[in-house]
Formats: sequence, C-alpha cells, structure tokens
Amino acid sequence: MLLHIIMKNIQSKILSLRLYIALILTIIVFCFGSIAFVKSQSDSVEEYNKYENDYIENMRTAAENNISNLATETRSYLLKPRVGSFITDSKENYFPGKFNFSAYNLFGFNPKPGGTNPHMNVTPDLNWAFIISVIISFLVFVLTFDSISGEKELKTLALSFSNSLSRGTYLFGIYLSSIIISILVLIPGICISLLILLASGTVTLTSEILFEIVSFIAITGIFISCIAAFGILSSVITRSSSVSLLFALTFWLIFIVAIPNTALFWANTLFPIDRAETVNERISRTLDDIERNGHPERWNASSGNPFLPQHELRADNQTNRLNAEKRIRDDYYNSMFNQFEKVRLCTLLSPVSIYEYLNEAVVGGGYLRFKTVWGSLHEYQARFLTFFKEKDSLDEKSPHWYNPFEDYSTSKKPVNFGEVPVFEETAISFDERFAFAAIYLLVMTIYTAVIYFAAFTMFVRYDVR
Repeated sequence: MLLHIIMKNIQSKILSLRLYIALILTIIVFCFGSIAFVKSQSDSVEEYNKYENDYIENMRTAAENNISNLATETRSYLLKPRVGSFITDSKENYFPGKFNFSAYNLFGFNPKPGGTNPHMNVTPDLNWAFIISVIISFLVFVLTFDSISGEKELKTLALSFSNSLSRGTYLFGIYLSSIIISILVLIPGICISLLILLASGTVTLTSEILFEIVSFIAITGIFISCIAAFGILSSVITRSSSVSLLFALTFWLIFIVAIPNTALFWANTLFPIDRAETVNERISRTLDDIERNGHPERWNASSGNPFLPQHELRADNQTNRLNAEKRIRDDYYNSMFNQFEKVRLCTLLSPVSIYEYLNEAVVGGGYLRFKTVWGSLHEYQARFLTFFKEKDSLDEKSPHWYNPFEDYSTSKKPVNFGEVPVFEETAISFDERFAFAAIYLLVMTIYTAVIYFAAFTMFVRYDVR
C-alpha cells in the first residue's frame, strides 16, 4: 500500500508543469554556476601560484643572507583555493584568509587580498550548496505545499480513505514521494555540472573529491527531507491550498532566509565583544606603560658590538612588548571565536544553517578550516622558533639575546634553505570532518523528526471531507 501511494504521487507530479519548470531551472542554474566556477577557480589558482613562488623565494633569500632576518621578518600565509569549493565555498570569502607570522609570534589574521573590485562582490557564488539551500529548498516547498490541502480541494483525499488505508501510511507515502521527486529534479543538474567541471580540467575525481561529492549528496537528501516535512506541515495547517502556499512562503522566508542572515544582529545583541578600536587602544596604553618603565639604556646601543649589555636590555624590552600585545590580541581572538560559535547555536533554528555547517564539514572548509590552520600555524611558529634558536646556539659570535623584531643580538649567519621549516596546510582528515559534522547531523535529524511529527499529529485530526 505504501509503495502504491509513492508511485501514484510520483506519477501525478511527473505530469505537473511545476516539476518541468523546476527541472529546467535547476539545470540552467547548475550550468551557470559551473561555468562561473571554472573561470574564478582558474584565476584564483593562478594568483595563488604567483604568491606561493614569491613567498618561497623571499624565505630562501632571507635564509641565505641572514638567519635572524629570516626569523624576525613578518610574513603572510595565504590559504590555497580549494578544489571542492564548487560544492560549497563555506563562506570562506567572509573568513580571514591571510595569516601574519614570524618565528616569534603568530600575529593575527586579515581578509585575503582580492584582485577585483570588492564593491562588485554583491552576490554569492552559485556553488552546489547555495543552489540547493536557496533555490531547491524553495522548489521543494512549491512541490509539497498542496500535497494534502490540494487533494482535499480536488475531493480525492476522502476517496483515498474510503479503503482500509491508515492516515500514517498515506502521509508517509506522500512524504517519501516528495523527497524522491525533489532528488530526481536535483540529480540531472549535479551530473551536468560535474561533466562541465571535469571537461574543463578544473576538477579531477580524486578519492577526496569523490568522498566530498557522495557525502554532499547524502546530507542533501537529509536537508530535502527536512524541507519536505516543512512543506507537508504547511499543507496540513489549512484546508485551502492557497493558504497553504502562504504558510509555505512564510516558513521559507523565516527559516531559510531570515534566520541565517540575522547572525550579525544576534552577535551584537546577545554576545557583544570589544570593538577592534578598543583593543588597539588597550594595546597602545600597555605598550606606553612598558616604555615608561623600561631601562633608560635600552635604546643606547649601535649594532656594531652585539655583546653590549644595552642589546640585552633592548631584546628584553622588545620581548615584553611582543608578549604584552600577544596576550591582549589572543584574548580578543578567543572572544571572537566564542562569539562566533555561540551565534552558530542560535542559527541552528534554520535548516539552511545546519545544512551549511554540514557541508563545511564535508569539504573541510569554512570555520573548520580556519580554526585548523590557526592551530597548525601556532604549532609551526613554535617549531620555527625552536629551529632558529638551535641554529643561533651554534654561532659563537651571537650573544643569544632574542629580540623578536631586530637582528642586533642573534646570529647573522646564512642557513641552508632546505633545513628551514616551511608551513604547509594539511587536508583535514575524514575522522575530523565526521566529528565536526556529527552534532549538526544529529540536530538536523531531530529537527526533521519533530517537524514531521507535528505534521502527522495535525493530519490525524485533519478533516478530509
């Protein structure tokens, strides 16, 4: 009986004009998104390769000239463009993509510099996740809003229950068929998009990409299940399909559009943190205090004799300045991370937000990638400093007074660049991705079950006449 209901509903939807419009629109949007990705990815990779060559060459030159300059010079690490960003960019354009560091400190992060007019970045990329979270979610509502109320208006709902058919079986059949139809609309767009990407040479089907694609399709099925539950709920709330459409649009606007785009409001209202200007003023006051309390001889040394005691005073003073600023900035960064994570909990009311976080885990991008790189760079910076101190300890002409900003009191010898540790971002493991996704997967499953149960409860009392 359940299979009969599913097949009957699929057949009726296949004959619907709405389905064909949805199918054509989906294919067109996927094609445009893929073509745009091929161009943008090519430009991004070209820019990154140029940066990487300059970055390596700069470190090589510094190492072969003066190891202290290598250690004290502030460098910037840029995140490499992800191949899997055709699935989702994980809003990485909004995350810092440039990290500033030296052997002594990880100073902070900045937005990744762009090669185009930033004022033109007014629309999100048409990646797979965006197309599904906005366009496909709307189409699922369109395909499900009259699944019950429409049948009532056609007088076929009462006829269906003239036989020995339980309401639970009927509703579940409608629900499953809606999910299947939505996925059938989606699959051609994904296949055509993937063909375009493969033909262009932008994407290669490695094991990691295959994992990301398969995982993406799986969580997309869960997301569509949640949206279909919302659509059916809107259909059983009223007895009229026109009013059901109004409820469906309301659900879509609140849970798909409004909640995910109010994160900044919730951050500033519920979890405020200090402004950057306030933090900079605090740093400035702290550094002024260090200067006022510093030894008067700390700046009275030339670079001629590195063993002058003034150089030790100078190194201590610079170290104090570095550590004081580091403490304030680290506290500020941690408050930013905490604020971001708390706001994420608020946006879990939206299926689209949950879907976004799941995709972020699947591709190892977004906030997961940022925090991983941030932690890895801290480990690298400590390793870099240890390397420098080991080399400095071998130089008898160095007094070994470590100045984080100048080369007056440490070794000025060259070093073989092959020995220098160079930071390389490593891919996030599948286990780490799954651990990050687990909580969101659980929330999405519970969310879907609650919405479907609400629809079922209302349908049990629904007047089918």
